[in-house]
Amino acid sequence: MSDKPIMGFAWYDQQSFDALRNFMPDMSEHYDDWLSGAQQDVTRAMGEGYRVIRIAVRPEPFKEWCRRRNITMPGQQARRAFAAEQARLLVRAERQDKGLFSLF
Repeated sequence: MSDKPIMGFAWYDQQSFDALRNFMPDMSEHYDDWLSGAQQDVTRAMGEGYRVIRIAVRPEPFKEWCRRRNITMPGQQARRAFAAEQARLLVRAERQDKGLFSLF
């Protein structure tokens, strides 16, 4: 198990990006622009010592997550919170599977 700090990173496939772009106009205008920037951000974070976990953001689960939290105008902060929460759940499940205790 790595002791690196964890970073959940919101990740999209083309179809999800396009659907979410209509829901959150603060996203990059074009998928290819987002992908290029995201790849650079991931590489930079890994170079800074983070364990980056790419969290697939799908329209319906993300919209439901927002509804449960009364987020009506989701933007970058909501996407980051979603990715961070999902990464915490994943790491917690990994650690439980290995019999490790964690408060992360």
